[in-house]
Amino acid sequence: MQENFLIGIGGTGSRVLEAFVHCCAAGYGPKGKVHLMLIDPDNGNGNLTRTKTLIQKYRSLRSSFKREENNPAFQTDIIIPEGDAPFIWSIFDEADQTLAKFIGYENLKSQDQSLASVADLLFTQLELDTALNEGFRGHPSIGAVVMANPPMDKYPFKMLKDNMPSEASSARVFLVGSIFGGTGAAGFPTLGADAVLKYNKDLQTALGVGRSKVLLGGALVLPYFNFKVDNTKGEKMFVTPQDFPAATKAALHYYNDKQLAFDQYYFIGDSLGQDVGPFSTGTSTQENRPHYVELASALAAFDFFAQETPGDGADKSYFIASRDTKDVSWGDLPLTRNGLKLPEMRDKFKTCISEFTLFSFTYLTLGRKYLNEPYKEVKKLPWYSDSFKNYQEDSARHNPAHGKNKDLHDKAADFASLFLKWITDLDEGENVRLINKDMILNSSDTQSRGNALALRNPEMHHENLGRLLRDKQAGKNFYDYYAILNDNNRSVIEDATQDAADKYLNIFFRAAVEFNKDNTAHR
Repeated sequence: MQENFLIGIGGTGSRVLEAFVHCCAAGYGPKGKVHLMLIDPDNGNGNLTRTKTLIQKYRSLRSSFKREENNPAFQTDIIIPEGDAPFIWSIFDEADQTLAKFIGYENLKSQDQSLASVADLLFTQLELDTALNEGFRGHPSIGAVVMANPPMDKYPFKMLKDNMPSEASSARVFLVGSIFGGTGAAGFPTLGADAVLKYNKDLQTALGVGRSKVLLGGALVLPYFNFKVDNTKGEKMFVTPQDFPAATKAALHYYNDKQLAFDQYYFIGDSLGQDVGPFSTGTSTQENRPHYVELASALAAFDFFAQETPGDGADKSYFIASRDTKDVSWGDLPLTRNGLKLPEMRDKFKTCISEFTLFSFTYLTLGRKYLNEPYKEVKKLPWYSDSFKNYQEDSARHNPAHGKNKDLHDKAADFASLFLKWITDLDEGENVRLINKDMILNSSDTQSRGNALALRNPEMHHENLGRLLRDKQAGKNFYDYYAILNDNNRSVIEDATQDAADKYLNIFFRAAVEFNKDNTAHR
C-alpha cells in the first residue's frame, strides 16, 4: 500500500506546503493520506508559523465537518504526529546555537588542534560564531554539517519509520526546498544522500541489490523572487538577491556531478523576480507573499504522488516546464508529466480552485450574514426553508445558527479567510492571471503583511463573481442565482443524517459547484 510523505525544507519549503494544503482544501489533493513534515531551525519564522497554523486548521476543520460524499474538498487526509509530538524538525534544542558550539570548536582547539585547523580552513570565524536559530543565512555548507545525521528515532522522522510500507517504491518521499538559500540548499542534498532516506538501516528502507522501499523525488526551486535589502539591524551574515545566480550555478553543477539517491527531480524557477515582501534575515518578521512558483512546486508533488509505480531499474527522471510569455494563466501551470492528461488535469485544477474560492467568498459574506439574521427573516429564503423543514430554535441538530454550532462555523470562516488571502495574494495583477482579486476585494492593497480581507458585498456587486477568473470577461449574475439557488433547487439538501451546521456548509459548497458549472458554460 502506497504511503506519501512531503517534506518542506526552509522558508521556501514552508510556502510550498502552504500551497499544497490549500490545493488539498480545494479538492485537488489525493484521496488517501499524505504525511507532512517541515524542517527549519528558525522556529519563529513567519512563513513557518503561517504554514504550521494552516496545517492545524485544515486538520481541525476536516475532522469537524461532515462533507457530502461527492464533495472533494478536504478529501486528503493530512497526517502529522499525534499529540504533542512535533512535525517540525528545528534541528537545534537550545537557543543561540552556533556552528562553533555544535562541533565543539573550543574543545577541538584544546584537544585536537589538527581538527580545529580543518574547521578554520572550511569556515570563517563569522560562520563559526553567528547564531543559527534563525537559519543558515545563505550558507548551505553550515547547514549540511548540522543536518547530516537526522534523528530517525524521534518525531517527525519517526513518522517515516512508523508508516514505512514493505513493497519496493511504495513509500513516496518528496522533498522541496530552494537551491539558492541556506536551509533548503543544505537540507535537500543532505537528505538525498543514499544512507539518509533511500537506503537507511534504521528505517529499513533497503531491499537489496539497489532496490528500496522509497521512491525519492524532489522539487528544486530555483530563484524566483526579489526583495529590497534594508539591513537596519546591522546583521553581518545574510543572503541577498545578488547572491542567487552564483549560488544557483554552483548548486546545479553539484547536482549534475554528484550521484545522489533521488529517482526524480523537478526544476522550477521564474525569471521575473517579483517582490514577495520586505527584507528579513529570519524570525516572525520573515513572512513573504505567496508566489505562483510555490504553487507550481506543490503541483509537482501531486504529480509525483499520482504516478504509476516505476519498474525495477527505471531511469532517473528530470522534469522541467517552461512557458512562452511572461503571463501565467490557467493553461500555463505544469500539472502532469502525462501530456495526454494535461487538458483534463488543467480543467480539474481550475474547477477545484474556482469552486473553493466561490465557496469561501459566499460563505464569509452571505453565509455568515444569514447565520446572524432572525429565523423569521432567513426562512423567507426558499433554499433555507426547504433545507431546514424541521427547524427547531433550541436544537443544534436542526438550527444551523444554534450556539453549539458556532465552533464549526468559526473554523470554516477562519479557513476560508486564509484561503482567500492566499489565492488573492497570488494575483499580483500584471503577469499572474488566475483569480481576479478585484472581483471579491474592496481594496487592492492586500499584499501587506497582516491585512484583514475587505470583501465586497455580493448584494451590491451582482456581476463580479461571474468574472472571478481572469480569462473570463463576462458571466452570470451570482446574487440573483444564489438568492434562489437555481430554479431547480439543485442546492437544497434534504439529507436527514446531516446536522444543521454540516448541511449549511454543504449548501454553500453545492451552490458554488452549480454556479461555477453554469457560469463556465455561459458565454
